[in-house]
Amino acid sequence: MPVPDLDDPHELSPECVKGFGRDGHTLVRGLMSMDEVSEWRPVIERAALKYRSDERPLEERGTYGKAFIQSMNLWLRDPGVAGFSLARRFARVAAELMGVDGVRMYHDQALFKEPGGGFTPWHQDRTYWPLDTPHTITMWMALVEVPEEVGSMHFVSGSHAMGDLGTPGIGDHSQAHFASLIDERGLATQTYGAIAAGDATFHAGWTLHSAGANLTAQMRSVMTVIYYADGTRVAPIRYEAQAHDLKRWLAGCAPGDLAAGPDNPVLYAASDDA
Repeated sequence: MPVPDLDDPHELSPECVKGFGRDGHTLVRGLMSMDEVSEWRPVIERAALKYRSDERPLEERGTYGKAFIQSMNLWLRDPGVAGFSLARRFARVAAELMGVDGVRMYHDQALFKEPGGGFTPWHQDRTYWPLDTPHTITMWMALVEVPEEVGSMHFVSGSHAMGDLGTPGIGDHSQAHFASLIDERGLATQTYGAIAAGDATFHAGWTLHSAGANLTAQMRSVMTVIYYADGTRVAPIRYEAQAHDLKRWLAGCAPGDLAAGPDNPVLYAASDDA
């Protein structure tokens, strides 16, 4: 039996839109129904475990490897996942939160935090992305109930407006750098705590964020999709990670070109609603 499509609109509350603009993050409750989650979760879980990037036992991995099982570009590797990652419903929410007319796919990735899995260090996603725009956003969709002791991500509210805060990548180095910066500047952190399956957080590319360890016996199954505004151009390369991303996610594009490679389809355009 086919899984349900996810193309019908979800009406955002004005508070979500206002909160995203102010804080650089927001929580959208009930973006998927429980029935939809129950149909989509096994499809995504099978693909995520099949295409995981690190097969080593948890105890043999470093800080980044212990943070989650990471499976990238599932929409291209598993046709069953494509309907989720390309869903117009999610892309429309991303566009409305950013206040843009349309969005393209950057890439998707499953981030499954195993029982006993470690914390996710503080970092900024945007240092990876060679995209010349402030309009980038990640959807972080819970596919299971996420209890208080696991929690949703932790954010530094307002950090999306601070730009590059000084260290690329994610790992022990970013954790030390940003933990010190948060303390020195007295920056406010926020988490949404326990969230339900089908709830999703959205955060901007520069928003500083992290996540706690998984101290439960349950896999924290999460699927993410990264979007950027249609019409964006490729930025000059500043970091080695951006050169890697340019080759992997923006195939055939060069700095100054429109960021519109063959794997970056438009997922939502407001003109389609007219």
